[in-house]
Amino acid sequence: MVATLALAFTLNEQAPGVWTPLPLISAEMRAKGIAGGEGGQWPRSMAVSADGSFLIHALDVSGMFRSLDGGNTWEPTNVGFTPRGTASVAIDPLNPNRVLVAAANSSGSPQHGLYLSVDRAASWKHVLPATYAANYDIRDQIAFGTDSWSQSIRGSSLVLWSRIAKDTATWNAVPDDPALFRSYDGGVTWARVPTGRRISGSILRADPGRKNAFYALNPEGLLVSTDAGSRFSTLLSGTYTGFDVSRAQPNSLWVSGANELHFSQDRGKTWRAYNAPSKPAEWKFSMIKVSPADAQRVFVWAHHPERVWEASFWVTHNGGGSWFQATKDATNAFLPQNGRQGFWVWHPRNKDVAWSWGGDWATKSTDGGRTLRWSSSGINQVLVGGKWNFNSIDPNLIFFGSQDYNGAVTSDAGKTWTYLNPAGLEWGGFCYGGYAASRQVLVVGNASGWSAPRTLRVSRDGGATWRDTGLEFKGLDTSYGIGNVVFASDLRSPDMGVTWNRMEGCHGVIGATPDRTKLYGVRRGETHAIVVSMNQGLTWQVAAEAPGEVHDLAYDHVRNIFYAVINDRLMSVSNGSWSEIATPKDSLGGVRLRTVAVDPVDPRVIYGGSANHLTSSSVAVIRSLDSGKTWTVLTRQAPLDGRGLDGGREAETIRVHPVTREPFVATSCYGWWKFSAP
Repeated sequence: MVATLALAFTLNEQAPGVWTPLPLISAEMRAKGIAGGEGGQWPRSMAVSADGSFLIHALDVSGMFRSLDGGNTWEPTNVGFTPRGTASVAIDPLNPNRVLVAAANSSGSPQHGLYLSVDRAASWKHVLPATYAANYDIRDQIAFGTDSWSQSIRGSSLVLWSRIAKDTATWNAVPDDPALFRSYDGGVTWARVPTGRRISGSILRADPGRKNAFYALNPEGLLVSTDAGSRFSTLLSGTYTGFDVSRAQPNSLWVSGANELHFSQDRGKTWRAYNAPSKPAEWKFSMIKVSPADAQRVFVWAHHPERVWEASFWVTHNGGGSWFQATKDATNAFLPQNGRQGFWVWHPRNKDVAWSWGGDWATKSTDGGRTLRWSSSGINQVLVGGKWNFNSIDPNLIFFGSQDYNGAVTSDAGKTWTYLNPAGLEWGGFCYGGYAASRQVLVVGNASGWSAPRTLRVSRDGGATWRDTGLEFKGLDTSYGIGNVVFASDLRSPDMGVTWNRMEGCHGVIGATPDRTKLYGVRRGETHAIVVSMNQGLTWQVAAEAPGEVHDLAYDHVRNIFYAVINDRLMSVSNGSWSEIATPKDSLGGVRLRTVAVDPVDPRVIYGGSANHLTSSSVAVIRSLDSGKTWTVLTRQAPLDGRGLDGGREAETIRVHPVTREPFVATSCYGWWKFSAP
């Protein structure tokens, strides 16, 4: 029998304590005074304010980051932002406090559409719900109208948004709903433009010299409207891949085709060829960006049509007279450099400054685009694959597997890290359930893809080399160890990873009591159970049959209470009696717990973590100081104010440091964090 306990919780505007990021940073970087920030998710869009000081960096599945110092440092900015991903972002050129972003992800969701910030991305409000996916809809699709100042909102009143034309979702079906939307109050309210269906899926630009004038580039070609988007006429027919305008030369237009560039000096009445850089014949141009400070400075991106990592950034400083290739300086990048479809943003006033992407990290150029240097400080967003644990003897020692980027190890509780490559691939790897049995012996499950079987790999030299055991995980993506005994999923090694045997009755070891005399884990199969071992995992006994599959587990060794995440809910069992513990609902009215942890010093302190995956949980980390009777939400609710960070979103695994009592939070695409001890 399962009882449900109706308990209280508080949704504090500012929970007591602070979030501290634990970005993947090497000892060498820290010694140079670099704060670190690994990137790790696909950059989709970037926007800059009219003075060049405020930027938004938008990602595919890890929300957004903002910079208030010209892209030198960043912080997460997701308060009130329910989606996981973004497709496009735009900052009002007349008021940098006002920002619009089009949300996106791999699945269609009513939480997508447009979000508005009126406080420089300190918080967000959903202003136009729209159900779509738009997972690869990478284009500038929001345009603030030129010279549409409104005194009441102290910014641009006229805005257009071109919704995706034909949508494809990875995980579900979504309806096509091609449309152009228009706002006359700076993005607060929106209405469909009756004739705007043909403008869906367009790259949008406002004419920098004409009021109510906009350009749209789509499969028809280049179109123009002079009546705020009500009607568009064709300027240039054909198939083109990019288009731009420049405030520095307002009568001119630049267009990129797959193999050529075109230029007009009379707003599209006449066109001529624009000298293009030399590229491999099979490559194509896919983007063109012109400096608003100097129209002689133009960027184009050339790449292989299928292998986008085979690409080059080309820049001219003399109107196409000559071109040079931009180089990427990855000196301070922790993760491998992967080629992506991305963006280029010129500084509005300084012709020498531009921003772009390197791998999955942000870059900045101060030499007119000749060199793009890593500038990703504060952008921590690695995905931690499976469960992780502190080393049972030395809690400052952590090794984790990363979905997409292999993993990393730290011996100082996340102050510095070393990148490891269990998969043996140049670009990264799919690794899950990593654990450091010692500084030399590391174990992890390696896979060929997200949903592929995990195969145990072991390193006995601190990660320098790895042995593929050929043993497949048949249980949880979790690993642990006590003394010379190491566990990986349902596998057990009695000799620090040299030999392995499959356990009977246990499909994953989660942890141990503080004195390490009792191990606890889970059993899966026809019946689910919490299991314990008093002989270092040689044999296992059922502590409690479970009413469902156990996703994570924690143990109050003082009161002999197990806490388990089952069917996305938090449950407890004592003396064979199960109870469901009520936990805070997120802003969408749902509960989706993924992890639970107790403070080993004071097990009355319980942490829960939520990850919605296709949306972002507003109650990602919660804490109880009274064994689950009442809860406090630690996920930031109040707008950013410079006095605390927006950390710990999409928590996948929480574990409590047994010495400092700080909860360490490993997330799904939002990086590593820790929170203050109570």
